[in-house]
Amino acid sequence: MEPTPPQPQEPQPYSELASFGEELRREREIRGISLKEISDATKISKRFLEAIERNDHKTLPAPVFTRGFVREYARYLGLNAEDMVNRYNYAAAGDDRIERTAHLDRLVQPPASPTPIRDPHSSRNQSRRPIPPPYARIDRNVYLLVIIVAALIGVSWWAIHRKRDHADEPRAVETTTVPTPRPVEPRPTAAVPPPAPVRDDSTLRLVLDITADSWIDLEADGKSVFKEVMRKGEHHAYEAKERFLFHRIGNAAGVSMTLNETRVPPLGGDGDVRKEVTFDRDRLQQLRSATP
Repeated sequence: MEPTPPQPQEPQPYSELASFGEELRREREIRGISLKEISDATKISKRFLEAIERNDHKTLPAPVFTRGFVREYARYLGLNAEDMVNRYNYAAAGDDRIERTAHLDRLVQPPASPTPIRDPHSSRNQSRRPIPPPYARIDRNVYLLVIIVAALIGVSWWAIHRKRDHADEPRAVETTTVPTPRPVEPRPTAAVPPPAPVRDDSTLRLVLDITADSWIDLEADGKSVFKEVMRKGEHHAYEAKERFLFHRIGNAAGVSMTLNETRVPPLGGDGDVRKEVTFDRDRLQQLRSATP
């Protein structure tokens, strides 16, 4: 009796699609944005947005429409929209609807322009520089060392000759009786407290240390200075004349900050979102009064 050959196992479909939807959900939660907010801004049904994050391929419409949803979703989060669409195409390659609608995308999208061929010799010729003269190839530190040594030799020569001239001058020897001084008992002195450090608050200095990924939208004196995800381990410092304004802090527990060397208490817990938080000189005085 011949043994039965092993049956080939069916591949797990859409494993890449699962990680794709999970990544979109993670990026959204880091920024503290709800699906309703995206749905109201992009006019995409919340049911389709949930299906994208759950990788529910049956609920989603045809891929030609789903690609548009993914593009608008990525743009609202501030991600690379075309890169996310390409990742969706690769992840959903097992869907036969991709093949049926691929010709529609080729009709809509313009053909890619050919990449110009770069002459390898042109950049090589441009990077060549003339050989500098011999004196220019000597390290500047060598010149500085020679000048310092010459100056030391000159000062030593002058000091030796001046000492010799003073030794040659006749000196009148006078015998005087010097009274023995009485020992003076030291008087106890009161300890003088060190002066209080002078604080310079003419400029507001804000320092951020990121302990967990968080979406930050920050303005300094009315100008946007950062609007992106700050990653764990990053360190940022900013200055302002009047005030700082956080339009959004996506993960309040992941941001540790100081204002003019004064520690700011945590603004919330893990996953808490804080909006329209202001730091100015009045807030600085409140923080210092609360600090023991």
